[in-house]
Amino acid sequence: MRTIQTYSYTPVEILVIKTSSYFWICVDYIACKMEKFAQLYEKSISKEYKRESKIFDISASSNILHIGCGAYPVTAMTLEKMNGKKIVAIDSNPKAVKLAKQVINKKKINDKISIENGDGTSYPVKEFDTIIISGCSVPKIQVLKHVINTAKPNSKIIVRELFRTSSLITQIINSYENIELIKKITNNPFPFFRWKSFYLVKK
Repeated sequence: MRTIQTYSYTPVEILVIKTSSYFWICVDYIACKMEKFAQLYEKSISKEYKRESKIFDISASSNILHIGCGAYPVTAMTLEKMNGKKIVAIDSNPKAVKLAKQVINKKKINDKISIENGDGTSYPVKEFDTIIISGCSVPKIQVLKHVINTAKPNSKIIVRELFRTSSLITQIINSYENIELIKKITNNPFPFFRWKSFYLVKK
């Protein structure tokens, strides 16, 4: 492994990250309470996740972990429809986990999606073929390093990061000799929030 250079967010980047996290937390909670809003939310965001899955060939995976699922686990629900296989989704926020479980129970897909309270900086990832790190996963650097260091060889690692702060992910990727960047795409479901998805493979 090459020497990892220190990266520091600028005050503007910190503000952007906090604003984005607050926005998605609010959207998730509203979706849990309002059915019509949830339908609109799923329709708009699932398009991005379907596109990501097809380009990165995520649906071919037999064992998927999503870190940072939030209270309304759209990623897991989208992949379940495309993949049909068991998906584990974790979040470090107990309230989000409780609400996410209610969502999948209501949709009667709790046999396909397992929601767990878990810390992305320490959760065991060796059994998974594909690991998706949500854009709202925190602390992102520590989560990504944990996944890179402990994932099994040939596993896929999908990292989502705000467009404005995505240079951080590129820097970390370049610091690892056993990580190959296969592809990256830009997602733009709303004009004011864009993020990049990085498709990595651990050698």
